[in-house]
Amino acid sequence: MIPNTAYKLTLYLVATALPAAAQTNPGPVVRAEPVIVEAAPADSAGATRVPFDPTAPAPAPTIGTLADRVANLHLDAGGAGSFGTIFTLRGLANTPYFSDPSITLYFDDLPLASSFTYPTGLFGFASATVYRGPQATAFGHGGEGGVIAFASAEPAARAAGELLVSAGNDDARSAAIEALSAGGGKADAAVSASFGERDGYISNTQLGVRVDDQESYSASVRLRLRPTPSGEFTLQVLGERTRDGAQPLVPLGGPLYSVARGREGETDIDFGGIALKGSFDTPFGRLTETTSYTDWRLTPYANRLVLPPTLDSRIDQSQGTWNEEIRLASGPHTGFAWNAGAWFSDGVTDGNVDRDIPGLYPIEVSDFDLKVRTAALFGQAVFTPAAGWRLTAGLRVEDTEKDFNRGQSVPGPGYFTGGASFEAFLPKLEADYDLSAETTATASVSFGTKPGGWSAYTGNANLAPFKAEDTIAFETGLETSFAKKAATLAARAFAYDIRDYQIERSFTATDYLVVNAPRALAIGGELESSWRPAPEWTLAASLGVTDLVLTEFTDPFTEISYAGRRAPYAPAYDAHASAVWHAPTGWFAGAELNATGRTFYDETENPRFEQPAYAVIDARAGFETARWRVSLYVENIADKGYYTLIIPGVLHGVPGAPRTWGVDAALKW
Repeated sequence: MIPNTAYKLTLYLVATALPAAAQTNPGPVVRAEPVIVEAAPADSAGATRVPFDPTAPAPAPTIGTLADRVANLHLDAGGAGSFGTIFTLRGLANTPYFSDPSITLYFDDLPLASSFTYPTGLFGFASATVYRGPQATAFGHGGEGGVIAFASAEPAARAAGELLVSAGNDDARSAAIEALSAGGGKADAAVSASFGERDGYISNTQLGVRVDDQESYSASVRLRLRPTPSGEFTLQVLGERTRDGAQPLVPLGGPLYSVARGREGETDIDFGGIALKGSFDTPFGRLTETTSYTDWRLTPYANRLVLPPTLDSRIDQSQGTWNEEIRLASGPHTGFAWNAGAWFSDGVTDGNVDRDIPGLYPIEVSDFDLKVRTAALFGQAVFTPAAGWRLTAGLRVEDTEKDFNRGQSVPGPGYFTGGASFEAFLPKLEADYDLSAETTATASVSFGTKPGGWSAYTGNANLAPFKAEDTIAFETGLETSFAKKAATLAARAFAYDIRDYQIERSFTATDYLVVNAPRALAIGGELESSWRPAPEWTLAASLGVTDLVLTEFTDPFTEISYAGRRAPYAPAYDAHASAVWHAPTGWFAGAELNATGRTFYDETENPRFEQPAYAVIDARAGFETARWRVSLYVENIADKGYYTLIIPGVLHGVPGAPRTWGVDAALKW
């Protein structure tokens, strides 16, 4: 449990309203502005807001869209929803299956517990803001590496809506609808739903079928009631149903878009979430309470891999999580801004694995369950000691308790359990100074953590546990605008001192697990800029550089030292450049280039498990009126071949999408 002294200290701070989460960045539950055509605004403290402009080259409101537009945010897509996908921000990443997320996610009021539950696409969100660096003192569910907060479209003075349909190559087709009531009254509502499907990019030449066909349905409902001028209730419901083919894995070194195997698999995912929030004005400030629940099920995730030998694998997994977040924020007329909160979470993850060599014998039959309970107190306060200065002081005290059970019948009977408490005391200090009316400088130091846990894909009880990962983050930045605010620039640098960095992979033929590198160091920076040289033009560019090195690490099985090697999953750089043109007559066109630097997928820097640097170009053009819009799009124009994920343990990778094209049309009211 958290030490009593820490509890007493934090309770005292909450009671006296000194800690605050009224940071220079907005909190996780934010009001989205209407969608407008603009480049992604960015600040000196590490936040970048991306509006989802439907006329942009890649308009979809997905995490992949953000990764293309936000410096030092990277997505290694596994092709099976978010199961096995790695999300990396400034080098801090989740492991594919077993660690807590480094980057946490909010859909408006709804936080998601684990990265493998992140939906791949939900229609109806107008923008997303990426907050870099440890966010333990600003968010209830704050990540060690950062937070991504999606925000829904807000009602305007009149009711509005949009119907969108599209079709493209590989028999791709989709439809979506969004309807918003008028805002400003006693109640408002927003409803959206979408459907999409396509044939797979990969062909099984032995069976004559596509491998990775995709089909998904999603829906979102938000209802707000204001029974009094000082009170508001919000109900939010999200759901997604995915029915895909097998994970699009192909053998390394072979063709990117064809395989030969005697059986195919499937990936079925169901996700649902609900959040109820109440907000009230009190004599002490604005009180907000949010209760939420998420339910995620993977039934099944089935694949056949030709290694050799041929291997069949089926995984079933589910997770249910209750969350409670309470926040009290200062009123608009207080002497300084503050916000304090409490966070409680209770979740259960369970799963089972069945692997066999077809026609011969099973090689693994096991199951597990993991219970996780987290309690935290957190807050921040913003002081203005002198003109132009802002000082932010924050603190989080957290206790995460985990209980783990694993059973096994093949290759031999076995059962083991584990339990641990991961405590954290996470302060933050930030200073902002206005060098001029257009320029602000920021410097900060903050602490972040990612709890430890157990690896379920090993039968060795001594190898299963892994330690918590702890980070001390040093960050500095500068933001400025010029050319009469038509141009903006944000430049940042960071250094992260990481202890017990978590690495997950197949270390032996039978042991897939997480191990800790005692020390790692991440150094890098970002440049993000936008420019409106004329009302019709929006130009944007960004560059992120991360050098994440394992300063101490020895393979626990071979005893070979890999000190000085790059950590897996963190590309050397990412770059983005885009230009969007909107004519007063209604014509629009845009193109963007997204480049990703060399990425290693294991800590040995083996060239076989390396994705060299590559770049992808997308474009869109069309015509828009007040009532309708039509456009043509092409993604990966040059048909560049690359892997979005490499899995060294099975000698397979997930190829990126080839050239895709299509047309979409929207009817607005």
